[in-house]
Amino acid sequence: MAGAKTPVGNDGATDTKPPARRGPGRPSSAQSNTITRTSILRKAYKLARTVPLQDVSIVMVAREMGVTPALIHYYIGNRDWLTSGVMNLFYRDLLRKWPEPTDDWRETVQAAAEALYNHFVEYAGIASYAVMNDRFAVFQLTAFGDRDYGIEAMEKYIESLRVAGRTPERTAIYAHLLRQFIINAAHSAARHMYPSDYKDFLLDKMTKLDAVKYPNITGSPPLMLNAQAAFQEGLRLFVLGLEREPILKHS
Repeated sequence: MAGAKTPVGNDGATDTKPPARRGPGRPSSAQSNTITRTSILRKAYKLARTVPLQDVSIVMVAREMGVTPALIHYYIGNRDWLTSGVMNLFYRDLLRKWPEPTDDWRETVQAAAEALYNHFVEYAGIASYAVMNDRFAVFQLTAFGDRDYGIEAMEKYIESLRVAGRTPERTAIYAHLLRQFIINAAHSAARHMYPSDYKDFLLDKMTKLDAVKYPNITGSPPLMLNAQAAFQEGLRLFVLGLEREPILKHS
């Protein structure tokens, strides 16, 4: 194979050309003996448990691994290839956790939603990225025969909603809206953004409000609403909506 690496632009640039295969042009560095494309992506994936994926840069990964950014560029390519590589690992692990369908479509939908939610909560940095950016929500940049786990995960996810027997068009709408809800709920859970997370502050403020002037706010504040309860209530509403949808008739 040719030793020269295909230029892929600066860190953060947009370039979908795959990084070239490595050959005689490999950088002469003792550190490179312990660095591989796989080890780099695994390090970035581990960082994304807590660090927002949009902040996981080539420079950050290089610093964590004790190598130069040039070495990361050499094995990975540019920032887009790093981000997509992490997302592909995320979806690969999600597929390993994916629940088997049951005879009850409601249980199937709930189990699929919970699997996706819990995985996003576990990788809070990816939930943070997904809230603001959907570029690698499904399709990933792949090279050298890599599988696109993003496509496979989306196929499994939509299949879990199709078992409800609704039309493809309505299923697609519900799949999109439910996924957005799951991502936002997971992001809020990871960042402790629910009322129960700061109930003492809310209670202090509400006790000072005029109940006559603000009857709706002081009437029944959701001070004990936590992440899990909020997710389950939101999921329940989606299932209720699906129940009201006309069932697809087969000829």
